[in-house]
Amino acid sequence: MAIDRQTSPHPKLPLASLALLFLTDATFGWILHDWTSNREMWLLVAFGITILGGCVTYPSRSVALIFGRFFKTDVRALILIIGTSFMSVILLTWLNFFIDTVVLFSAGLLVSLDLKVRGWSKPISLLLIIGWQLLGVSTGLFLHYFTAHPPANLPAYVYSDYWVQFIDRLNL
Repeated sequence: MAIDRQTSPHPKLPLASLALLFLTDATFGWILHDWTSNREMWLLVAFGITILGGCVTYPSRSVALIFGRFFKTDVRALILIIGTSFMSVILLTWLNFFIDTVVLFSAGLLVSLDLKVRGWSKPISLLLIIGWQLLGVSTGLFLHYFTAHPPANLPAYVYSDYWVQFIDRLNL
């Protein structure tokens, strides 16, 4: 049985997981435009996406940085457990936001794992994930804005009313 070797010095991209990440972030961008039209909030989300990309690319460093020094004494561990309980109550109160965050994190983690399996280095993976996530959120924001406020000089079939009227005329 022969082993297939790569003919290219560059590893392949995981297109399926990148497409899933892009669609997830585009959907989040669409929802973000519904939540707020405040552009400062969008910049805050872009900063959060950058942090999320770092957390999925370097997960062991992120966990060690956040939790590592708190487990050295029992009092600190107790404070961490109480704080975690309080945060879980808040997360359950805002369940929709929590689920959106988990889906974004999962899609980013899938791409990170695929890139690691295919031999990509961590800094390149980090840049690719952050860039791809920012492109997806920006696309979702733009598409929502474009459908909510279309330019006046577009053809009639771009508007959603055109298709509703067209289906009505077909008597389906």
